[in-house]
Amino acid sequence: MFPYLNLFGTQIPMYGLCMSLAMLTALGLSCIRTHRRGGDLDRLLTIALAAIVCGIVGSKLLYIFVTFSPKELVELIRANGITSILQGGLVFYGGLIGGLIGAFVGARIARIRLCEYSDPVVPTLPLAHAIGRMGCFCSGCCYGKMTDSWLGMRFPHSVTGLSPDVCVIPTQLIEAGVNVLICVFLLLYTRRKRYGFKTLFVYIVCYGVARFLIEFLRGDEIRGIFGFLSTSQWISLGMIAVGIVGIILTDRAEKRRAAELAAAGAAFGDEPVGAVPGDDAE
Repeated sequence: MFPYLNLFGTQIPMYGLCMSLAMLTALGLSCIRTHRRGGDLDRLLTIALAAIVCGIVGSKLLYIFVTFSPKELVELIRANGITSILQGGLVFYGGLIGGLIGAFVGARIARIRLCEYSDPVVPTLPLAHAIGRMGCFCSGCCYGKMTDSWLGMRFPHSVTGLSPDVCVIPTQLIEAGVNVLICVFLLLYTRRKRYGFKTLFVYIVCYGVARFLIEFLRGDEIRGIFGFLSTSQWISLGMIAVGIVGIILTDRAEKRRAAELAAAGAAFGDEPVGAVPGDDAE
């Protein structure tokens, strides 16, 4: 559509602009939600910085992995230098996995349990992802299969070289819309405080299912195919499995903790579990 924004004679890539806006939106909303819940904003910023850096690295590494074979990568570096691999796009799943690793590192640096920020931060992730997908839409990448239906769209200025005469499914818009719905659901879901990383597990299950299905509509070649599924579909299956197991284990831990608190309260003749002072779910 519009890969670049012309501002005062300077071309600004819409993809980079949307990615920057996405990160700022997620960080801003996370700060607001954390402040309302009495969280420490300084520690949140430490976690966010580590997550952003590792997320960018992770998204770039996965992009290189699904785009180049080892031989092609070596030839590219020999011909154009190491900086040549820094060009190109990013892959969301690499950013998500890298971001989670960075968040855990940031939490260790800030000396705080990361699960305390799960509820306020996780619902902002799909919204940021939706904004990022609009950058893909503007750039004409991550498009869907060719179609003659009313859903089809043409991308006259695609950065991937897609022919302007080809009509494709706008999977970028579909995924952006799905992410907005996931965001709304998680905002409602976290109106009540959730135990541990349950909100994160619910998110990765919701997105994993959505991404697995959307991948069947994708038509771009640079996304990696292993067997009969794309790279993102294999990762989606793994994320769904991890999310389901995480939800089950979190539920069991929550019930066990409630039972222990109830037993302790009964032993000392205290009030019911819900009235125990200082009882904050992890």
